[in-house]
Amino acid sequence: MSEPTTFSEAEVASLCLQRGQIEPAAVHVAKALEQEPENPQVLVLASMIEARREHMPESEALVRQALEIDPKSEEALIFLSRILATTSRLDQGIEVAESLAEHSPNDAELSNHLGLLLVQAGRFSEAVSAFQRALSVNQNHLRAMQNLAAALSDLGNEQEAIKVYEQLTKLDKNQVGVWVNFSRLLHTSGRFNDAVEAADQALRLDKVNQTAHLVKALALVGIGRGDEAELHLHRAVKFDPNDGLAKAALGYWYQEKGKFAESLEMIEEAMRLIPNHGFAYFNYLRARNARDVNPSLLADLEARAKDPETHVRDAGYMNYALGKAYEDLEDYESAIRYYDEGNRCAKTVWLAQRQWDREAYQERITQTIETFDSHRLEVLKKRGSDSEKPLIIVGMMRSGTSLLEQILSSHPEIVGAGELQFWHEFENEAYDEGRQPNAEKIRKLADRYLADLEKLGPNSKRITDKMPHNYAMLGLIHAAFPDAKIIHVKRNPADNCLSIYTTAYQRPPMFAHDRKNIVSAYREYQRIVAHWREVLPPNRFMEVEYEGLVADRDNLTRQLIEFTGLEWDEACLHHEKNQRSVRTPSLWQVRQPIYKTSIERWRRFKPWIPEFAALAQQS
Repeated sequence: MSEPTTFSEAEVASLCLQRGQIEPAAVHVAKALEQEPENPQVLVLASMIEARREHMPESEALVRQALEIDPKSEEALIFLSRILATTSRLDQGIEVAESLAEHSPNDAELSNHLGLLLVQAGRFSEAVSAFQRALSVNQNHLRAMQNLAAALSDLGNEQEAIKVYEQLTKLDKNQVGVWVNFSRLLHTSGRFNDAVEAADQALRLDKVNQTAHLVKALALVGIGRGDEAELHLHRAVKFDPNDGLAKAALGYWYQEKGKFAESLEMIEEAMRLIPNHGFAYFNYLRARNARDVNPSLLADLEARAKDPETHVRDAGYMNYALGKAYEDLEDYESAIRYYDEGNRCAKTVWLAQRQWDREAYQERITQTIETFDSHRLEVLKKRGSDSEKPLIIVGMMRSGTSLLEQILSSHPEIVGAGELQFWHEFENEAYDEGRQPNAEKIRKLADRYLADLEKLGPNSKRITDKMPHNYAMLGLIHAAFPDAKIIHVKRNPADNCLSIYTTAYQRPPMFAHDRKNIVSAYREYQRIVAHWREVLPPNRFMEVEYEGLVADRDNLTRQLIEFTGLEWDEACLHHEKNQRSVRTPSLWQVRQPIYKTSIERWRRFKPWIPEFAALAQQS
């Protein structure tokens, strides 16, 4: 008969800690310290247990005691850096981790640990370098690969992040978390169908995985499958009622559906569960006038936005929320100050390693103008589809495309599809080498696009696609669908550019957070639209002024419906009753009878926005 296995007090304490049995672990580690009071490993174990008990001063004292005995203990130094990072001394924690990584450059774990702290500090570029160093030591270090992909995504380098995830899923196909994060990244990149597939892979591995249901819901919204999305959102909340992210997402979905009371209830729950969740605060104040909000909430939000422990992404959303709140309160100087800070945070998150190239964009617009002249269009559209189902709505972002779609889709024979990514995703497939458009390839794209539209509204006569930036691709779209109607929404340039600048984006265009870049992009938009005005047939291309739509909605709406070739329907005069989901930063406004306060909005900010005010003379 074999002897029974015996464990030391330290081993029992470690086992209890692994099982989450914190108080028994504390009892056993105390006994271990009585036996070995100067054992650095036991001291570090005791420090870890005290940290789990949220006794941070005691935890730090124990780990420092271990370092007095063994100043080179990597285990102790790593845990000290974690303690510093979680007790408002993140910079000190990073210094400790940097010293460790420099001393042991061939230790992948140390570089990975440093990278995680750098991410926590919002220093994503340095974090990428740290994770890459870890992978140079161990190219199959799965955690470092996941962390690298996340850091690349935080930098806005989505394509490189996707490549890392593709490699990850080949190395290990059975990690639910990898598929979930991959789905989230694909969604952010606008690859909604691929995001659904990745989420499905996660759910095949774990059908009750709460986060997998959440990311699948987000992806389904992107491809217009809202009813399925809502089902998965409810499952996400059901599987974990204390998940603030799921409740924030469901609250946002309720906003899209115009269910503002239900939305506020969910968002308030999210704010309670995740006090520093910037997007929840943003959605809460977006759906309410700040005059109706307790002033203590704004004071609390201001403190959170300034707190160095608040993640820069959350701080960005908080500053946009405060900008909107102070605009409600008619304190425009404070409002623009918060909008400026929101843009600064957004640039840190999204554009730290990417600069918008004005000259390259100007060249691209010039090339498009030269490629799609009137003669080329006449040739290309001979192979185009004769379908009139697509109803294309374009304009500079924040120009009023959402309001126009909401009005048009109130018609019983028009389905509003929102902002479809199709032309953005597949545009390059229309060209031969040298970026020369190919009529056969364009026709194939037209057939694929039409098939996608049929899924969204098989019995409708028209389906709107209101992707604003399609204004740059109208030559291609007209060649694909010569009989389709195109409606261009234009707005006062100063109001339009100010709206771009004061809007918080989940996926911003590269020019959006810099005033001079916004003005440059706007001028290029004007230039290419002037070209389309010359080469597109007037019976296929209609222009609408946002201000006119607000001032004389009835007459203009009748003209719009006549332009679409459909019979008039009175429902178009009551767009606020339209129950379709709406995806726009102006969710609340587009569901009101008519939202007029955005007209001449720039004048209220005139002293602080000279770049945009200079555009007003073009109105």
